[in-house]
Amino acid sequence: MTNYSFFCAALLLSLGACDSPSGRTPASSAGAEAPFAGGTGATDPAALEPSSSGARLPDSLHLISPSQVGRLRLNMKEQELLAVVPAGQLTKTSYQYKGVTYPAYRLRDAQQPKAPETILEFISGPDSVFTLRRIRVYDPQYRTAEGIGVGSPFGAARQVYGLTRVRQDEDDFVAISGQMRIGWILDEKSLPAGHGTDMSTADIPPATRIIGVRVR
Repeated sequence: MTNYSFFCAALLLSLGACDSPSGRTPASSAGAEAPFAGGTGATDPAALEPSSSGARLPDSLHLISPSQVGRLRLNMKEQELLAVVPAGQLTKTSYQYKGVTYPAYRLRDAQQPKAPETILEFISGPDSVFTLRRIRVYDPQYRTAEGIGVGSPFGAARQVYGLTRVRQDEDDFVAISGQMRIGWILDEKSLPAGHGTDMSTADIPPATRIIGVRVR
């Protein structure tokens, strides 16, 4: 083989090596990050952010807000409730208010059927149509936008909502948030012995647990 032929062969081998897989940047390295770049499986950022109280925020179905709990809103008609909530989640019952018996429903949570039921209390309006008067929540899944709900310490609710008075109301010892129209039912076992029916929140131990929420 002449020197010229040898030089051409060497040049061809060198070019082939540059074009081989070992000489390239792997194409898969750019695509390896694709599954983590958003997508429909991404977690809602709001579900990961702590609230001002440090508690986990609820999803939209378990959000307590003024006059509303999830999809349930005060003053909705009984037929509207039955159109929104599957019948299998509801158990019809009744309750007493000012000596009169009114219809009510016990609502089971679709995601956690064994969780404490939510009580929906109806009342008759001027046109004799039953509307939702009050919602009683005992399930810890339900929270306000600030992360306060069943199981929260009273001190957290007082700090967030500026509560001033706690009083006996029907069968509950309740701290009322007038701004949100929400009542925080307190565990009376945690209150000072011999307490009255109307107390300043300054006299309530901050660690007293909220055992229920009333939306009215």
